[in-house]
Amino acid sequence: MPIVARSGEPVFVRGGPVGCLALHGFGGSPAEIGPVVAALAERGYTVAAPVLPGHGGAPPELARTRFRHWIRGAEQALEHLEAECAHVHLVGFSMGGLIALHVAARREVGSVCTLAVPVLLEDPAPLMDHLARYLNPPPGAIRSLVRLARLVRRDLGRVTAPVLALQGDRDRWIAPESAAYLVSHVSSRHAVCRVLAGRGHFLALERGRKEVAAQVADWIASSEIGWRP
Repeated sequence: MPIVARSGEPVFVRGGPVGCLALHGFGGSPAEIGPVVAALAERGYTVAAPVLPGHGGAPPELARTRFRHWIRGAEQALEHLEAECAHVHLVGFSMGGLIALHVAARREVGSVCTLAVPVLLEDPAPLMDHLARYLNPPPGAIRSLVRLARLVRRDLGRVTAPVLALQGDRDRWIAPESAAYLVSHVSSRHAVCRVLAGRGHFLALERGRKEVAAQVADWIASSEIGWRP
């Protein structure tokens, strides 16, 4: 049985004393990052992949939420994970990457890994056009996502944990310079940008997803080697 089914259900896999909080994207669910969650669990990490408020269901539910709700949902999952683990790493896809960076700017974490994070998001119109193929875009929630991106840009200098930013060179959802901008504006001593050839936005599900999952798991392992209490 797969660790993450194609549904809106949260995931929790108890492993060792090191935790990983994995956050999905806007309008999605943990299924978007299933291969990453599975790879982390196979490495023996304790993994939590929550369904953020308003997500995993019908568009009207998402329309009633804003970025403060999504952040609080992630923080609650992090608090539960911290109760189980000695320290925790953050992994976030797209919107989940923004939330991971927001949390890392305010709390001590082992490291951050972002996949296709829209840190330069400014105009909601193109995003609405993309999302129209998948769901009925709730404009209020999308505008709130833009505000979240602005907030994260202002706070990048407060992020000191190691950061890995992965992005596909064929990603048409976000600005091509997003990952490079991210790593150049954090205060982390170890910040790495990797642009993956032939990849689009959904890095954890596309061709080469096993390689992406392995890169995330390897990054966390290398961050653990350099981690100090």
